[in-house]
Amino acid sequence: MPINILIIDSHHTDNQGVAEIIGRENDFKILSEFTFNNETIALGVTFEPLVVIIDTQMVGENGIEIIEKIKQQLPNAHILTLTGDIAQYPFYRMINTGALGYILRDSNPATLLEAIRTVARGEAYIQPLLLSKLLLEFRQLINEKHPVSTEQFGLTRRELEIVSFIALGKSNKDIAEKLYISEKTVKNHVSNILKKMALEDRTQVAVYAYQQGLLH
Repeated sequence: MPINILIIDSHHTDNQGVAEIIGRENDFKILSEFTFNNETIALGVTFEPLVVIIDTQMVGENGIEIIEKIKQQLPNAHILTLTGDIAQYPFYRMINTGALGYILRDSNPATLLEAIRTVARGEAYIQPLLLSKLLLEFRQLINEKHPVSTEQFGLTRRELEIVSFIALGKSNKDIAEKLYISEKTVKNHVSNILKKMALEDRTQVAVYAYQQGLLH
């Protein structure tokens, strides 16, 4: 079954390359390409996309609010954001909007395709080039908060290891290879972590880990 994708942009020609790359993949299906405005966001609900690709540069200072609006209109969709200016928005605010993926708008095709497939699985994808900015922001947040003891969550040593890998944007496959365990075992650990920490997804685990100083 193909991954249904909706592309939202303000300048249609800017995303021609993105649509062309996606169109060559057999497991992708572009439902529509919308020029950005409030009416087309509402119309997007009728398409029921699995992945929504949005360029954060296109909407200027209102980008955070716009992404929140898209998430409200399409709650079951996974949002992949493209950015050309890493200083445009704080990443922790972007994460709070509910978007799952963050890559540079001029990324190579392989990165774009990997990001789409990752967020389509409901997993976070942060391009390695952007991780340094994200880590800097979280370190600043940590300095403003008191560390929280992992004992309050009842996390095991192995679960804490996996939290560290999640915070670095590693997939279940990557974690399994690092720890020499099966992907199924990693998946079970992640489910237990989410339950113990009362969080909904991996992105929230990463944010909480950095904010509360769970990583050492």
